[in-house]
This record gives sequence, C-alpha cells and structure tokens, in this order.
Amino acid sequence: MKIKRTLISLLFLAYLSPVSSEKLEELIFCFVGDTGEITKTQSLVAESLSRSDCSMIWHTGDIIYPSGIESPDDPEFKNKFLVPFKKILESEVPFYLTLGNHDYKKNPDAYIEIGKRNPLINYPNNYYFKKFESLCFVALDTTIFDKLYLFYKRKNHVNWLTSSIGELKDSCKFSIAVAHHPLFSSGDRKRASPQLASFLESQVFGKFDMYITGHNHVLADEGDLEGTTQLISATGSLPGGSPEDTIEGKFNIETPGYLKLKIIKPNIATYEFISALNNEVLWSNKKIGAGFRNK
Repeated sequence: MKIKRTLISLLFLAYLSPVSSEKLEELIFCFVGDTGEITKTQSLVAESLSRSDCSMIWHTGDIIYPSGIESPDDPEFKNKFLVPFKKILESEVPFYLTLGNHDYKKNPDAYIEIGKRNPLINYPNNYYFKKFESLCFVALDTTIFDKLYLFYKRKNHVNWLTSSIGELKDSCKFSIAVAHHPLFSSGDRKRASPQLASFLESQVFGKFDMYITGHNHVLADEGDLEGTTQLISATGSLPGGSPEDTIEGKFNIETPGYLKLKIIKPNIATYEFISALNNEVLWSNKKIGAGFRNK
C-alpha cells in the first residue's frame, strides 16, 4: 500500500511544473470553449486569440463537433483545431484541454495521444492538475457524471480529486476548476443533470475559488455560489443561449469571444470577457480567493 501511494504521488507531481520561467503575475490565462465547428465565429475567435497577450489557453471542451475524433490522426482534428489555431500554435502559446460531451462520442482517449505527440497541446489524462506557483488548476471530466452510461468511471475520478486536493491545499492560494458543464445558468440551459449537479455541489462549489466552464455557448459571469464564482466561456464557434432579459448583477451574452484572467496578488484575480469582434472588454470583475476550502 505504501509503494502504491508513493507511485501515485510521483505521477501527481509530474503534472505540476510551470510552462515557462515567467513569474505568476506576468502570466495571462485565457479560456475559450465550444470551438469545434468551422464557422465565421470560429475564425473571428481564433484570429482574436492569435493577436492577444495570452500566455496559454485553457479549452473548456467540445473541441470537435459533432462527434469527436476516432484517433489522433483523425482529419477532423486537423481541420477543426490545428488549422484554425495555426497562428497561435506557431507563436508557441500552449493549449490545456478539457473534453466536452461531443468529444466523448468516439474516442476521447485519442486526445491523450495527441498531447504526447504535441508539446503545445496539454492533455495528460481525462482529468489532471496544473500548478503555477501558488495558483492551482484542476481539469475535470464532467461528461462522465452527466452521462449515465459512464457511471463506472466516477469513483476513480472522485477519489483522485480528493487525494490531489489533499496534496495541494497547503500550497495553493487561488484555486480554479476547469470543465465543460456548468452547474447552473442564467441562460437557456438552466441547470446540470441531477447526477452531475450532485458531483459539482459536493466536490467543486464551496471548495474552489472559481469554476470555469463551456457548453452553454455564451460568455457569462454567473456570480458566486458557496464562495465559488462560476464563469462560462463557450462562444468559440456557435454562440447562443443568453436569456431574453438581463438579470441584474450578472453578465450573460452570446457573442464571439473569450475569457482572460490574471493573478495580481497571490490570492486575487482580475478577469475580463473579450469580444472577438473588436477586442473590446465586455465585462470585468475580480475575485479574492482562499485556495482550497473545506465544506
């Protein structure tokens, strides 16, 4: 048992090294999602990101519409990801992936092999941690909780998450979970499925400082629940899903764009939603974090 725990710790630590020698306050973290269709919107977002100051891009899922990929050599990945984001990759800006429900329709493990082949595409597992000094990210696999037929994958994910937070909690001053599915929305899609909501309510909300997602095809700041701020960045190719009436105190818009975040102090982040139409700031806010919290 002791040997097993040691091996798990070694594998865990392998995912914690920073991507560059830049200091945390110099890094710009960008988030984009639902980019997987060749559209005018996709082109606008890709071009805007290529001209941005993003140090890295976190993808909130639905990388390839409509049905994911069969293998790492699937032409769909080249046509709908490598080609549209060619300028970004040529600038050596890395991507960190999470998978959406569409990415699960064929062979989600193909993305792991893609990550092994391309040093700028990070996807070591269907869920993983990344640490930048005192800022801690966890990439979650929410599709296995949303889809009933994937129930057998859930226990290992929860056990890994609990163990990993235990390893990191003393060294993290700001924590961010990144995944595809929101818990709630002020737009058309009101709430996660019961089984997914149970996971998010018990394992994410009240524990992380931020939860950043895709799926709803909007840019949105949904505010706090149990101290966790939920943000949605999912207008990478197919906008749609904002409420008819604006809810006071919340930002929710369907327009091409992405989310940009910066750590200004170890426990304080500022963030902006950027329009891909004119690169203007559509909404800005800040968050004071606490690292990982016990519920």
